[in-house]
Amino acid sequence: MKSFKSYHEGWFSKKDPEDEDEEELQRLGMASAGRGGWDKRDQQKYNDLWMKLHKKGSKLTKTMQPPSVYGDDSWATKTTKLHKKLRLTRKDHPSVLS
Repeated sequence: MKSFKSYHEGWFSKKDPEDEDEEELQRLGMASAGRGGWDKRDQQKYNDLWMKLHKKGSKLTKTMQPPSVYGDDSWATKTTKLHKKLRLTRKDHPSVLS
């Protein structure tokens, strides 16, 4: 007779393969929300990963903030220009400013 663990092991252990890019985007998203340790290079890496996953059709980009400009002013003028350049619309993400 099979034990409970071995009987149900195959059914519960079926997980989707983890995507390294999604994990990296989540890590960068957590770093951006924290204090310090965030620089222009990290912002560029986040923007590139977000666009890459968005083009793939990842559902993760619906919950993460869209690309932005590091050190932008409170009116988000540079970020608005970036969104227009990347051709992002409100259909892509509700937080898009263009």
